Amino acid sequence: MQFIYLILSIYYGRKNPLFYLIFPMAMVSGPGALIDSRTVLFGVDIFTQTKNVYKDVIVVYLFLIVLYLYPRCKFSLIRKSPMGIYGIYILFLIVYTFAISGTNYDAINVMRLFTNMVLGYFLLLLVLSTASYRQFVSFVNMLLVVTAFFSVLYVLNSSKILPIFDQKIMYEEVDEGMGGFYRDFSTIPYFSNLLFLFSFAALLLKNKTFNRKALIAILITYPFVLLYTFTRGLLIGVIIELIIIIVFVAWRQPRLIFKTSTFSIALAFVIVFGAIQMIFVKEFDYYNQRMKDAKTEGTSEQNVAIRIAYHVLAYDLMSSNNSLIIGGGISKKYDQKMNSLGAWQADSTLPFLLIFTGIIGIVLYYYIGIFILITTFKSLLRYPHPLLLALFAFIAFSLIASLFTGGYHWGDPFIFFPYALVIGFNYIMMKEIKSNKLKTNNSRKI
Repeated sequence: MQFIYLILSIYYGRKNPLFYLIFPMAMVSGPGALIDSRTVLFGVDIFTQTKNVYKDVIVVYLFLIVLYLYPRCKFSLIRKSPMGIYGIYILFLIVYTFAISGTNYDAINVMRLFTNMVLGYFLLLLVLSTASYRQFVSFVNMLLVVTAFFSVLYVLNSSKILPIFDQKIMYEEVDEGMGGFYRDFSTIPYFSNLLFLFSFAALLLKNKTFNRKALIAILITYPFVLLYTFTRGLLIGVIIELIIIIVFVAWRQPRLIFKTSTFSIALAFVIVFGAIQMIFVKEFDYYNQRMKDAKTEGTSEQNVAIRIAYHVLAYDLMSSNNSLIIGGGISKKYDQKMNSLGAWQADSTLPFLLIFTGIIGIVLYYYIGIFILITTFKSLLRYPHPLLLALFAFIAFSLIASLFTGGYHWGDPFIFFPYALVIGFNYIMMKEIKSNKLKTNNSRKI
């Protein structure tokens, strides 16, 4: 399957540079795109089986694409965000760690986490800078269709209607009497959350540029995806993000809120919600029970208490070793103590950053996020595009949630993709506006 995505990327990328991203997007989606994320292009008998090697391949692939697109890349965009400062700081920590502890396997693994994230941002931004607005629209329409398709596959597999994905990798099997169902995270369509927000914003803003049928398909399928995650935090997050979008539209373009089509969207949500209650009875009851359990489990060791423990232990470790400012370095010397509490890297952001990058790293990380958020808001005031509105809601909630929750995708080259989208899309819009002005001036001269 990996080869198919690679061939599709190369073939369609020659017509639209953004389609070169098909392969890395499929790789980062892993099992959700019918790919074993532990392998790259070859089977386990040829290529060493490891969880992170595909991330290195994505970075190398993007680097080769940028080399190919070099004359068309806008390198000045790299200066548009403070990510360069963060990259320099990570480089300093790598040199500092290697100088003190030497190069070892664990240090190199941690180094890859941070370098892949930073390099992924720069390389994705450069690829985005080569596209025109029309090419960008075509790319997003493709993403909408593909995500809706894989959302259907996710629901069919999770409901046990049709075994599509590898059943051995499912996170949890829930037996609720007749049939049961799966609860899984690795096969969730990677961009489904952001594209759901975008689809909602596009229809609310009455945007006619993008494929309307694909937008509706995302709005219909994502609630079912959300159901089968059975994740209370994700549900709360989506509700808050939708509220942010509605509030912005009501503030900037209140007349759109009272349009007939807006009420149609609301009615559609009621119908979908009703369908979930009537058709997916056992799943809805299980989700409802999890929401009720949250009232009693919210302060249990597995939830708030354990996350507080991560923060306290990380602070104590860094404080006792006089490492609060720059952290413990790019190494795993504190992993054993942190792991004694639980899966701290997956369930925390602040402790993760404090251990590896210190207070300076935390400040830079959130400074970048706030900078991008402010940039997005300013752009929204100039041109209220649905993508920018979706990104604003997505980034705003992600920054707030990260204070309490974790970064499941640490080391992912696409972890800063929303940030790259903001800067890259602004540049694409700037080119489109200049092009339209030039065409208008030329037509007036004629």
